[in-house]
Amino acid sequence: MSKTYDFSKVPDYSKRQMFLDPAGPVTIQRYDEFAYPFIRKYVQTQKGFYWTPDEITLVKDKIDFKNADEAVRHIFTSNLLRQTALDSIQGRAPEQVFKPVCSIPELEALVQWWSAFEQIHSEAYSHIIRNIYNVPSEEFNRIHDTAEIIGMAVNVGKYYDELHRLNSLVATGHVVPEDQHIDAIWLALNASYALEAIRFMVSFATSLGMVENKIFIGNGNEISLILQDELLHTAWTADLILRVVKDDPRFKAAKARCKDEVYKMYMNVIDEEKEWAKYLFKKGTVIGLNAPIMISFVDYMSQQRLKDIGLKYESGVKASPLPWFNKHLDTSKKQTALQENESVSYVIGTMTSHIIYSELPNI
Repeated sequence: MSKTYDFSKVPDYSKRQMFLDPAGPVTIQRYDEFAYPFIRKYVQTQKGFYWTPDEITLVKDKIDFKNADEAVRHIFTSNLLRQTALDSIQGRAPEQVFKPVCSIPELEALVQWWSAFEQIHSEAYSHIIRNIYNVPSEEFNRIHDTAEIIGMAVNVGKYYDELHRLNSLVATGHVVPEDQHIDAIWLALNASYALEAIRFMVSFATSLGMVENKIFIGNGNEISLILQDELLHTAWTADLILRVVKDDPRFKAAKARCKDEVYKMYMNVIDEEKEWAKYLFKKGTVIGLNAPIMISFVDYMSQQRLKDIGLKYESGVKASPLPWFNKHLDTSKKQTALQENESVSYVIGTMTSHIIYSELPNI
């Protein structure tokens, strides 16, 4: 009988480790007692963030795109295509690679909702592309011809691929050494954090920088909702990384074994983000945005994000080169005039992401 569907034993989830607990995988999905209540809270918060991309109009954005110069079009389109590629990975990876190794229901639920919301993000990017470009299929097809995007996807996916390979071996009756399996989970968790905490930020900052310039407002509303989700994903991935090392000696050992590879992974991500900034602005700049500023922003954000998981990265950038971005990180401070922009406040009591155009600074 499959261990996943063996309901003959009463599980005591409250005493289990997060991943690969000797007691086995999740059988009965019961939500009465939790080994990790904080995970359950994250799930509840994410469920409250539910939104749909097609509720946001992009009529003005289509006009903005038509009137934009070549540099702005390149920046806008490149961001959309890269985000589509990365969310195509993250839209399936959490559920595909982490779910088979979950040992508690609250973590299983988290990875399911994680994938679900990343899939919403993919739909959002498709919604934008369908409504702005005359031949959307041509834009989607460009993803496969852009080396800068393909390379990033490969570097993200290789850690997921390895964990998926080991999971598949176990599922087909093969024996996988536990330390090898734990190492793969640890590396995949860090790959997820690198994606959520660092990789997405250049694209978000660029898109919202255009909103600061009073163009692509509909796209900015979509990005604000996506950013809200990604900040939550960043927080819970950091907490998973910190807590699993604290509570599970196997992961403490994995952290030591994989120390050099993990640090190299993050440094590669930082370098790739800087190269992406150069690629974005190779045809020109946007007011207040250029490659040097964005490279400094990568350094600033990276040292903050790595500090949150106990890693040291001294970039020398002490203050954000994009101070206006802070208000997008604090979603509670966003407002709008309802007659100018549709409401995208889907989370009860937590945010509104509307914009008062007259209050936008000239950067």
